[in-house]
Amino acid sequence: MALRRDTAGFGLDHAAGLNWLATGAPGAAMERAAGRGARRRNRPADLPRLGLAAIPWILLILLAPLSGEQLKLPGLDKAVWLGADLAALAFLVLRRDLTSTLFGSRPILLLWPALAMLSAAWSLTPGITAYHGLQLLATIVAGIALRATVGLSGIVRIVFLGLLGGQILSIVLGVAAPGMTRGLSGEWSGVYSHKNVLGSLMSLQLLCAACLFLQGWHRLLTGAAFLGALGLLASSHSATALVAGALGLAPLVVIIAWRQGNLVTGFCLGVAIALAGIGILIAATHGAALSTSLLSDLGKDTTLTGRTILWQFGIDQFWREPFIGIGYKAYWESPITTAPYLHFTTKQKVWFFHNNFIDIAVAFGTVGLLVFACVLLDTARRIIRHFARSPGYVEAWPILFLAQITVLICFECPLFVNHGVHQFLMAAILPVLRSPRAR
Repeated sequence: MALRRDTAGFGLDHAAGLNWLATGAPGAAMERAAGRGARRRNRPADLPRLGLAAIPWILLILLAPLSGEQLKLPGLDKAVWLGADLAALAFLVLRRDLTSTLFGSRPILLLWPALAMLSAAWSLTPGITAYHGLQLLATIVAGIALRATVGLSGIVRIVFLGLLGGQILSIVLGVAAPGMTRGLSGEWSGVYSHKNVLGSLMSLQLLCAACLFLQGWHRLLTGAAFLGALGLLASSHSATALVAGALGLAPLVVIIAWRQGNLVTGFCLGVAIALAGIGILIAATHGAALSTSLLSDLGKDTTLTGRTILWQFGIDQFWREPFIGIGYKAYWESPITTAPYLHFTTKQKVWFFHNNFIDIAVAFGTVGLLVFACVLLDTARRIIRHFARSPGYVEAWPILFLAQITVLICFECPLFVNHGVHQFLMAAILPVLRSPRAR
């Protein structure tokens, strides 16, 4: 196992790492292995080429989060997601190994759309709930179709290229029409509807660019995109996205150290434990003052820019129906909930509580929270097991994605939503398993 891990750090596969066992002159065999390793290190990563089938997916990542109204193209996002729904339908109709792909690979993830559609039975708005539940199913199936058709390395590059287009458009629009991309405090939203959307997508781009750069795929392009995403992330003034990007990149540091061997891993682990101990001591001594100072440094007040007000509305609604909730999306669509008063209080037309757990608790009660937690834990288990079998930087991307999501679900609502980029990718990061008969 030590041999496989160490050789993986130099980009060699297991067979190449054992070339010294080849027959013939020992010196010649070692020279041939070294030559192959040097050539492999000096050329771009041997990733499967993206074909024409990747173009629609790249356009989905590029266009789906765009603000159609801002670009004077109203309804653009709806048209793009309609294409994704049709792709999901085609996948359901054309795949012969549908049963093994959908239900054999990820039966727990499909509990989300199942629960969403089932909640129409007790929802305050049954028709709207069923409609959004079907859209959630289509979003998840589209993610599964993406993973089944292009694989994980294709997904990372598709997301990277789609977000790269968004970066370029945001910069061009920022230069050409700065009034359309900047808020009153100077924050950028780019071609997206809000600074938080730009921030979350640029933090996601950091993960894609970092993994592809370390994998050796077009390092000049990926390095430039990483720096550009970092600049746009800072320009968005989105503290949530900044923390999500930092936490998303944190596992990469651990993975880099682990791939260098036991000595480096042990040293880094010792440093991490020492820093953690110092951090705990400081937090215990100056906890209240430290949290206030941290919020101030991130440009936040004690209400987290009004989020705590939203959370209180959601918690109050949860206690009215704590077991099964009031149905998927029903709180925001029903006239008999406190949503109109929430909009009046916050003076904003928000459609989620800026906290995934509260959104789910309101829609599905305690049952929904249990289902949500089970899917997240199962996802973490699956992607870590997949990485343990293939410990490459591209294979590490789902771990980074999940680390980023753990921040976003606490302050935004990226999951358990229909027609959401993060929900789409959540379905795509899980490995697709097929039965031997399906192959």
